[in-house]
Amino acid sequence: MDQLPFVTFPASVASPVFGAHPNLTLSNIRTLQSSLTSNDYRLFIPSPAIDLASRPLSPLPNTQTIIMPGKHVHFNEENIFYSPSATPSPSLTESSLPSSDGPYTPPQLKTPLGPVAIHPLLAFHPYVFPINYDVSRTPNTAYANIQASPVPLDSYRRSEPATNPPIHVLTLKSELLPWRCEIRASTLPYITVEDVLGQLYGFLRTPATRDEYKAAPNQFVRDKIAESYGRRCSRASSAEEYAQEQRKGLKRVDFLMGTTTFMGLSSTKLGPDVWVLNLQ
Repeated sequence: MDQLPFVTFPASVASPVFGAHPNLTLSNIRTLQSSLTSNDYRLFIPSPAIDLASRPLSPLPNTQTIIMPGKHVHFNEENIFYSPSATPSPSLTESSLPSSDGPYTPPQLKTPLGPVAIHPLLAFHPYVFPINYDVSRTPNTAYANIQASPVPLDSYRRSEPATNPPIHVLTLKSELLPWRCEIRASTLPYITVEDVLGQLYGFLRTPATRDEYKAAPNQFVRDKIAESYGRRCSRASSAEEYAQEQRKGLKRVDFLMGTTTFMGLSSTKLGPDVWVLNLQ
């Protein structure tokens, strides 16, 4: 049975009325109790119905922790609504967008009705990965696997169309993830190799929520996700960076449970714009 989640707070909590309250004890809680307002109570007592929009601002990150035997998983509730896409929502029309000072939206191509081939540097092979890339790391760490192809992964190749014929939107799915990653053309009318690598990385860096974590199939999977989170944080080069990564909380990449070697994209029967993300 899952244990109930607990909310962890810093040792020193700031109140808009009383300032900092380090090391609260039973004796001084009674002293403060009579003069605390409802807003102050909300700084100390977590409520499932708390209104995020009206919550008092705090200089410290608002994190929540699920405590399991030997494992601690943090959730950055400030970023629940974070979107990795910098392009306008598909529900918006061009007439509803600002006429200036907005992100550049390249002209869109029609999705082809016939077969679509993926770029050789992104194509799946069951035994040899097309590029050397760990999807938990930044895209600039990717480089071509010379055993698979003599084509280098330079800036010229990164700007090439990711598909033939070129398309403007691509959806990636993985059996390891409960989400689908939508890749959209960013600087050119079509999706490039760089779009795929960069937007996949941004998608996997999206914070995961507590509900998404608890929706994992079973406790064994949740333990593996928590272990992946711990390993990712431990890659930090300093204690400060380690603490910062911990505060950012669980991310979608942790749901891959260490299966992060890019093995390429393979086609599906769901259409020319839906591809399987193969990892090892």
